[in-house]
Amino acid sequence: MTDTSARAFASFAHRLGHDDPPDRVRAYARRLLLDFLGTAVGGRSSAEVRALTGPGQMGEAPAQAGVLGTDRRVPAADAAFANGCASDAYEHQDGYRFGGFHPSHLIPAVLALAEGERVGVEELVTAVIAGYEVANRIGEALHPEATLRGWFPTAAAYGGAAAAARVAGYGADRIEQAIGLVAFHVPAVTLESIFAGVTGKPAFAGQIARTGVWAAKAAGVGLGGWGQSLDHPRGHLSLVSEGPRDLDTHDLGERWSLMEVHQKRFAACRHTHAAAQAGVELVAAHGLDPEDLRSIEVEVYDVAAQLVDRPVRTAPTAAAATLSLQYVLACAAHHGVVDGTHYTPERLADPRVLALASRVRVTTASDLQEVYPAKTPTRITATTHEGTTFTHRVDVPVGDGRAPLAEGEIEAKFRTYAEPVVGAKRAAVVIEAVLSGEDVPVTEVIAALTPERSNSEQ
Repeated sequence: MTDTSARAFASFAHRLGHDDPPDRVRAYARRLLLDFLGTAVGGRSSAEVRALTGPGQMGEAPAQAGVLGTDRRVPAADAAFANGCASDAYEHQDGYRFGGFHPSHLIPAVLALAEGERVGVEELVTAVIAGYEVANRIGEALHPEATLRGWFPTAAAYGGAAAAARVAGYGADRIEQAIGLVAFHVPAVTLESIFAGVTGKPAFAGQIARTGVWAAKAAGVGLGGWGQSLDHPRGHLSLVSEGPRDLDTHDLGERWSLMEVHQKRFAACRHTHAAAQAGVELVAAHGLDPEDLRSIEVEVYDVAAQLVDRPVRTAPTAAAATLSLQYVLACAAHHGVVDGTHYTPERLADPRVLALASRVRVTTASDLQEVYPAKTPTRITATTHEGTTFTHRVDVPVGDGRAPLAEGEIEAKFRTYAEPVVGAKRAAVVIEAVLSGEDVPVTEVIAALTPERSNSEQ
């Protein structure tokens, strides 16, 4: 049999032991898991997610896994879809700048099968680490060429299939089949469909997660996958990147790409974060009133200009607002923070934010392009109505591994989303279960994220 990337990934995912990743990797993976849980529970409040995942949109039996933030029990693939949609609703999930995608899109698949298999948090964390390492290397092979051609890297589907199959207890052969089966189920996602700002946008994240469950379950009943789906000249990577791509598998278990995954301070596309942070810091440093700003000129690198130069004139959808540099910068300048609460219909219609957003202009700068993607730099120049100008540049936004969120910031972010849904006591139980390192059953984490009372709207 031909050696393939799928085989190398499957072997790694199968053999990775709980003690193999260094302590710092496991600790960071736990934080990524907690971050995902918070964004998924928080995203449940989105009208778009309720429409996409409400009664009638998913099967209700057999009850295999929970929909986070609700008391619903649905088939595992549907739970993965629902939780994937919710985690993407406000763009507050993690991301990988070297791959141009969100690795946490794979967690719903792993979580759904981990719950059904009744494994502990330690096995869940190990599987998530394996999934991230698989997905990140595929993302690296695709980015930025696929992104510039207009494709969103669906690398998380492959990582999700590998990790979900591992959690299900399969050996390397079936994990390899699961990776190959992704080819028959993963969506072909165009970037413009995501950044168009339409309300159905979270469905792409749900479908990526659903693919991981489907592929693992299909492998489990003996279906075969295309082992060369990643390597073949007409395989996924070559087609979306316009040519053969090399996949790095030799350093699996040595280089931990997971440590380069960023966590978000702002609920918005990562390419808006340097601008938002620069706006917050500039306003604070000079005691400016955002309403006194006549204009804000924003200089960015090419990918940011292509993806998030999305002017808003009237109240946008939540999807459009999270992907608009103009809106996110204006919201951050006014409030100092951007989270899911800033995407309610009332706040999206805030005339002060919309007025400032209309005065933001975006251009590219060659000096900033030269350092991307090692850095994601943005320079802003704010001009007051009196003509005074202030300039500020951010090269590495907070949340990057080189500028991590402050101690307690991830926990606070999780509480922002979880406490209104399940209460402070249950939120604290989840934080302890995920971060402590104790091998708590995954079912206890899901139970703690289930509201005590049924909410028919969820």
